[in-house]
Amino acid sequence: MHVDHVKPKDLGGKATLENGQTLCAMHNFLKKNLKQTETGKKIFVRILEEAKREGENKLVDFIEEVLGLYEKHNINGHIKWKK
Repeated sequence: MHVDHVKPKDLGGKATLENGQTLCAMHNFLKKNLKQTETGKKIFVRILEEAKREGENKLVDFIEEVLGLYEKHNINGHIKWKK
C-alpha cells in the first residue's frame, strides 16, 4: 500500500489527511500526477474494456453512461475511449 496525495503535490496539493488516500503500488504509479478527473476517466476506460471482454453488458452500459457524462461536460476530451 502507498500513501498518495489525492491532488498531487506538483499541482498544489497539501500534505493533509483530507488530501490523502491509500492506493496499491500499481494504481499509485498509474495515477502519477494526473488530475482527479483524468485518473477517474482512465480507470473507467480500463473497466469498460474488461467488462466488454467478460460480456458484462449491464456494467458496460453503466460505464458508457458515465463516460458519456465526461463528454457531455467536455471533461478530459484528450482521453479517448471506444464506444
